[in-house]
Amino acid sequence: MRWPSLAAHRRSCAAVALATVGLVACSGVVDEPGAANSVAEPSTPGRLARIQVVLQPPDEAPGDEPALEITARFVQYRGLDLAAVRARVDLPPLVVDRLRVGQCVASEQVWLGEDEPAARDAGGSRELVLLDAGNVAVQIGDASIDLPLSLVPDLLPYMSGVAYDHVSETLPARAWPQGEPSPSALQITVEGAGDDELPGFTVGARIPEAVVLQATPSPDRGSLLLEWRPDGRGQPVVFRLSSFIGSEPAGDEITCLFSDAGSQRIDLDDLRAAGLDISGDTLRIGTSRLARRRFAAGELFTREHAEAVVEVRSATFVSWP
Repeated sequence: MRWPSLAAHRRSCAAVALATVGLVACSGVVDEPGAANSVAEPSTPGRLARIQVVLQPPDEAPGDEPALEITARFVQYRGLDLAAVRARVDLPPLVVDRLRVGQCVASEQVWLGEDEPAARDAGGSRELVLLDAGNVAVQIGDASIDLPLSLVPDLLPYMSGVAYDHVSETLPARAWPQGEPSPSALQITVEGAGDDELPGFTVGARIPEAVVLQATPSPDRGSLLLEWRPDGRGQPVVFRLSSFIGSEPAGDEITCLFSDAGSQRIDLDDLRAAGLDISGDTLRIGTSRLARRRFAAGELFTREHAEAVVEVRSATFVSWP
């Protein structure tokens, strides 16, 4: 299969956007703690934008997860429910939007049963366009990362556009130098589409502190005490627990959402009922702190539909007594 040129594809995406909705240019950035899950009226396109940066501190022990992942999507859709759109463009809801504080479930259940109302076009037509926003770059410390742009495969007749993704096994040396204080913020620069309909903009976002966790299991494997230092923001912390026998995973991974209070005792019988296998010899506890900031880019993406998310991950391993 021969792909069209990137320039031709960008022009076609812009034409689709023009035919779909008229726009007026403006831009702004605001801080908001909540997520944007609004669904547009059936007669108008729905919109969804997220720029997400996932970091792992350089002093973390090497693992299976990349040290840096960045994704950006600028989505316009019609005739599809929001859950289907998120699945198609790889923008799942965040754990903090799916679980209540204190809840633990099998990780695969976090993405199931999404309670999004359906929005169907009156004419029954479907359209899903990932818009070209020009060059997108993320500045972390003294390092600037340009996000590669790729064409969306034409596997579905109603889906087209471009996606931004960057994955690296290591952080750029100047982003988070070892032995130096961790960066407290990053900056995202979006060039825009080169016209007034999707103007360029810059948004800053906080980089949360990594969780430094101490985990103490009870001798009978009945409970697990988690202790860490709160970062003072009052935002919940995500915990992911998985068991291993040697190097092989055992049972289900469990995701929990706890308040950032500095300590949490977990009843392991409850987690066993949720699918955790504690008969293994090692327990991996992954943690995530998230910071979120809504942004606006013209009338196409208002702050109700667009957000920047920064997630800092760390991991602790526990050997059972």
